[in-house]
Amino acid sequence: MEFLTIGELSLRLRQGERTAVDLCAQAIEAATRSETRAFSDIIAASALAEAAASDARRRKGENLGFLDGIPIAVKDLIDTTPATCKAGLQHLSSYRPTRDAVAVERLRRAGAVIIGVTETDPGAFSTVTPQVTNPLSPTRIAGGSSGGSAAAIAAGIVPAAIGTDTGGSIRIPAACCSIYGFKPTWGRVDDTGVRPLARSLDHVGPMALNVADLRIVQSVLEGAEPPTRPASADPHLRIGTSYAYFADADTVVQRAMNRVFETLAEAGMMLETSSIPLPDDILDFHMVNLSKEAAYYHDTVFRNEWRHYPQIARATVARGRKVSADEIVRAEYLRRKRRADVDAALAGINALILPTMPIDAPLRAVGSIELGGRMVTTLEATIRYTAMFNQTGHPVVSMPATLLPDGRALSIQVVGRRGEDDALLSLALYIEKILALDVDYAAIIATHGTLAYAAGRATS
Repeated sequence: MEFLTIGELSLRLRQGERTAVDLCAQAIEAATRSETRAFSDIIAASALAEAAASDARRRKGENLGFLDGIPIAVKDLIDTTPATCKAGLQHLSSYRPTRDAVAVERLRRAGAVIIGVTETDPGAFSTVTPQVTNPLSPTRIAGGSSGGSAAAIAAGIVPAAIGTDTGGSIRIPAACCSIYGFKPTWGRVDDTGVRPLARSLDHVGPMALNVADLRIVQSVLEGAEPPTRPASADPHLRIGTSYAYFADADTVVQRAMNRVFETLAEAGMMLETSSIPLPDDILDFHMVNLSKEAAYYHDTVFRNEWRHYPQIARATVARGRKVSADEIVRAEYLRRKRRADVDAALAGINALILPTMPIDAPLRAVGSIELGGRMVTTLEATIRYTAMFNQTGHPVVSMPATLLPDGRALSIQVVGRRGEDDALLSLALYIEKILALDVDYAAIIATHGTLAYAAGRATS
């Protein structure tokens, strides 16, 4: 486990200190032996061939860019040849796509070495990926539905991975595993070849060890040139937040947010109180259009496979079948209104900053959580602060912001204006520099994570 970023690995490849085949073989070995069980399929032969092709280009003096020769993982509901892409669903356990999703095509065209596909909770209906172990804290969830992608990065197997986000499924596992995740503006990344949960809410985006790597991968996913300019260092940025939005967060989260705002203010940023819709304003209708769209897809494509579905998927689709036309009309009206509300809040500021979750990563054994004096499901607690931006389509970076006693981090969301994704990533890069957080993944894994857990089992 080296925990080197794309930028660091790319430099070593260019300088001849490493080869792509070496990096690929190391990643495959790590994925195979890791106790995180982050991968549902490892495609060693094709990965090694891609790595060899990268090395051959480099010997000729050719280079396709930052991702050339870099091992990357892809969530297994994104079509990736020649992998089995089961999306966590039993009846898809033999599904092998005949062509790559557009996002994977673009990664491979940029020279990325796809070493395998990562575990998804069944159908991406939940925020818990039960088959994956959080490498930093095995008693806590890795998050979902992109839990395998997050765990693969936090375990040091790959420097970056691709996930999807319908209610928070990039940002929540990124927060649970103390890494970085980016949900771009809705529609910015082509989702052809991505198995849907709810098309109008689904987003494809990158997960990585820092913001710079998010920018590199996102540019490739968009089919654009990788950014070359550093982030703006304007110290007079205007940042907004809504304390009412996270009034029900745990005390540890509240204190963490205060530290973040103090640190940013000391760096010269101006903090303003913004008026934005509250979580209940979104959750009131979030499961209306989500469940309706999910029911339409799964009833149309997999009508005869219900005996294989887990309870949460059954419940979501059953709910969607009962959604009336009037409920959909109301939900879409509210979606447009909330989008306009967030647009208005962002009109006079550079970004909004909010917690990613109201809690630390939930314990695996816990199915309900006390939040604001009431008991809610783990699903409701984890999507509480993230779902709004799936409904509104705004770009969001989730990033570690303050350290916990065991070395893990609590995360913030940095929300930008729709369509201004690179400006948001540039701002997040600047915030990352100010916060100067050092998550020592290797030390956490050895002391509190999967290595410590394995050692404890061996001696028990």
